[in-house]
Amino acid sequence: MTTPLLGIEELASSAANYSLGNEAFKILERAGCGRITVNYLTDANLTLDVDTAAGTEQWRDAIITITDSGVVLTAGRDLIFPDENGPIYTIYNDTAQTITVKLSGQTGVAISASGSGRYLRRGTDMVAAP
Repeated sequence: MTTPLLGIEELASSAANYSLGNEAFKILERAGCGRITVNYLTDANLTLDVDTAAGTEQWRDAIITITDSGVVLTAGRDLIFPDENGPIYTIYNDTAQTITVKLSGQTGVAISASGSGRYLRRGTDMVAAP
């Protein structure tokens, strides 16, 4: 079996794969219209959670709102995405600081305070979507 870009294993024609099919639908739904709020709790860069087993992964949702409840950010910070193929993201920066969306070790693209835009992973970094 191969693993396609969405990371969904191919389904065999077996009732045992019913739950795998449900998981595939959840991934597709999140990539198309899923919403999540990512909140900075400390004045530091933030790496999106990728824990699929725990169900806490944050990078699959197409619409991401970045917040700073408690106003802990004192300077621009990075929001680090995993090196995975994800959707075209619509990202809202609801903080008072510039947030740079990027892959680890890369340059990324800055979203100004209270700004928004569409972004995607191209090659080895995040870029503004056309």
